[in-house]
Amino acid sequence: MGPHGALPGFLAISRGAALDGAVGDASQTARILAGPAELAYWGIEPLEPGSSGSSGSSSSSGSSGEASFALSQVRRRARGEVPADEIAGALRDDPRALARLLPPFAAVCASAAGVSMIADSMGFRQLFHSTPGHTGTSVLSTSAILAARAGRAGRTAFDSTAVAVQSMLGWQLGQRTVFQGIDKLPPGATAELNADGVRLQAAAGRRVEELSIDEAVSSAAALLRTSLEALLDDHPDAVLQLTGGQDSRILLSAVPPARRRGLRAMTLGIAGSGDVVVASALAARDGLRHEVHDLADLAGLEPAEAWAHARAASIKLDAMSDPIALAALTVAEGAFDQGVRISGLGGEVARGFYYVGPVHDRAYTRSDVAQLAAWRMFANEAVEPGMLDAEYAGWARQAAEAEVYAAMTAAGAEWFRATDELYLRHRMQRWAGATDTAVGYQRVVLNPMLDEQFISIASRLRPEDKAHSRFLARLQVKLDPELGRIPLEGRPAPVSYADPSPWRLTTRAVGTGRRAAKKVVQRLRRGNRPPAGGAVLADKVVEHWRSHPALVSDAPIFDFVRRDWVDSMLGGDSQPRPSSVGFLTNLIVAGGSTD
Repeated sequence: MGPHGALPGFLAISRGAALDGAVGDASQTARILAGPAELAYWGIEPLEPGSSGSSGSSSSSGSSGEASFALSQVRRRARGEVPADEIAGALRDDPRALARLLPPFAAVCASAAGVSMIADSMGFRQLFHSTPGHTGTSVLSTSAILAARAGRAGRTAFDSTAVAVQSMLGWQLGQRTVFQGIDKLPPGATAELNADGVRLQAAAGRRVEELSIDEAVSSAAALLRTSLEALLDDHPDAVLQLTGGQDSRILLSAVPPARRRGLRAMTLGIAGSGDVVVASALAARDGLRHEVHDLADLAGLEPAEAWAHARAASIKLDAMSDPIALAALTVAEGAFDQGVRISGLGGEVARGFYYVGPVHDRAYTRSDVAQLAAWRMFANEAVEPGMLDAEYAGWARQAAEAEVYAAMTAAGAEWFRATDELYLRHRMQRWAGATDTAVGYQRVVLNPMLDEQFISIASRLRPEDKAHSRFLARLQVKLDPELGRIPLEGRPAPVSYADPSPWRLTTRAVGTGRRAAKKVVQRLRRGNRPPAGGAVLADKVVEHWRSHPALVSDAPIFDFVRRDWVDSMLGGDSQPRPSSVGFLTNLIVAGGSTD
């Protein structure tokens, strides 16, 4: 929610449609539902002189009645910032050209003819629209919650399949939202709203021919060097989010040695932890200005504050990712400056995140997908047994497995390439993208490895070239061989992954088997892993609910959640997991509670 407690965002609706009175009269086609002080906070900025937006007013400007708005604070390509007038011109002449800007990016153009909205190539900036051909109000919005409430007088119609998926995954698949009749705009797509409703134009097809690992390494190294140089030219005070892992080290390696001394870096972690020790050593080696920020102590947080943070996080996530994790992060981030951050998010797509076992082309069955879902997808985020209505719970697991299988089969018949697409087009888009959108209201987060060119390089590699971090290790060695010889946190140095010996491959296979076994044990014990600070914050949210039970008992949740489970939780007889608290928070917010 915005600085003044409102529920702002961009909302375009069919002319003459009715809106909930909380968001005002709807006599115009396009609206910015925020006051001027809130626009910058939400990343909404006019792209042309004279464009304006205010609560309850049209976004039109000038004699033509046309206006353009950026819907993200990130507006750049690898070679630098993209001027506002260039974005505005492309919105008029060739909106699809904008899809290649660095995620998260989005923009909207409103005129007398209608409203058009463009998504970035990853679909990272979350945008929403009414399902084409549906019978309700036609709408485009930056908020699924706003879109769902348009024309419904505050009533919520849940999508039972989407709720099932979220109860198991903690996030969404494909373009579903938890609201019936509201979808997410696909990656690189354009949505147009006019008197006839909503029309979608899909993204252009991607190149699919394979790249050799040598070609990929050379191309990726050149791209990252160009990107980091331009980024530091535009933002000299940008802060590298440095960890003990591989991806942030690759970004550091892409910075010319002469520019590393004095470069700002930060690590979020506990002093003395492995991540902090490795990051601090790298910073000292290259003369970075390194700051370590401890995880926030949430013990002193009042229950009402914890609920306010969780509710606000759910609104920013449109009730479709983990509000407990985001709320805990928000509290931690409140202790230090924001600004421009350089993040290594995106390296996961170049290492085969879901790969297990020997990597070679193979077909797969529905049973294979069910195993992957159980071991790698449902284990951490699923709600606890006994929370869901018994009949719904059995159906929900089957529905979630079916949705994962549908996502896999749509991606292709080869197992490892399909898992790559599952991670890239589903987990990254709907989990990482939702979080990036949410935090993008407070700070500018730049992810060079989400560049469309880098993603294309990773997608065109053979799975065996990505497996066991081989491609990323060789990229590291290409960029800075000395940094490549320093061990990672809890793992050998990257150079050992670049051209591994048969012995090294065997030990890695054993390590992978051990990690898979841990997942099995976790599943059998029916446990899951809470986010940092999540357990404390979740307990305080539950404490607030116990003091204000109507927040839960009056919410429209009982098509999915057992009433006796809620009664036991509110009565203090049981303490729910953080994943269950996050799921319930999202249902409460999606069901109508933003107060």
